[in-house]
Amino acid sequence: MLGESLPLKELVHDPSITGIKLPFEMGTVGDIHADTIILSWTAMALILLSCSAITSNLTVEGPGGKGQGILEGLYTFILDIAKGSIGDHRYKPYMPLLCGLFMFILASNLIGILPYQVLEHMSWWPHVDGKHFEVAAATTDFNVTAGLAGLAIITYLASGVMAHGHHYVGLFFWKPIAPLEWLDLVVRPATLALRLLLVITADEMLRSAFLGMCPVILPSFVMAFEVFIAVVQAFVFTLLTSIYIGAAVADHH
Repeated sequence: MLGESLPLKELVHDPSITGIKLPFEMGTVGDIHADTIILSWTAMALILLSCSAITSNLTVEGPGGKGQGILEGLYTFILDIAKGSIGDHRYKPYMPLLCGLFMFILASNLIGILPYQVLEHMSWWPHVDGKHFEVAAATTDFNVTAGLAGLAIITYLASGVMAHGHHYVGLFFWKPIAPLEWLDLVVRPATLALRLLLVITADEMLRSAFLGMCPVILPSFVMAFEVFIAVVQAFVFTLLTSIYIGAAVADHH
């Protein structure tokens, strides 16, 4: 990532796997990146393990432990977003998606914050084809952010069809605003994917620059700022997704 993604063919030398041809060629976009897959799985594993450890100790009476308080706070936070954007009577089916998006994006963003550049020069750090294995947020790979944006837009379209049937489909064909609706289908996923990609990538590049210039004090402040940005970007992506869904199921359609 950050311009040095690790194609699967450099890690796995089985032609039956690496010889799979994709239906399009766009440089590194669309390639299977082993580091992205590994770090995405790491983010998902951390979420599942953390939630499993917390849910096994949930209690109905009393405040519960710190983990329960964090999960309840997270759920309430996403609940407020969903209710405000989608509506009190329509939000429930979308809560798993919104919670999943927020937790995955946040976990992926946070994984890339630690100053791995310091460790990458150690002799025990894993290397692939003579280069150190680069650890960065999975959200610095356009394949990930585009996939998340695609999931959001597919849900947005499906929600509109389920809520309004052929009347919603008509917005894209025989209504005067059809060109604007088609433009939305391009602009909305593009802005979702590119905003997350560019902001997180810029943060990691900023930290790398400060580690090179002043590797002791200043990077700590940059990392604290990165934590704030990681939360904000997860919030913005989730909020925009819920707003798009709310617009699709709104009564005026």
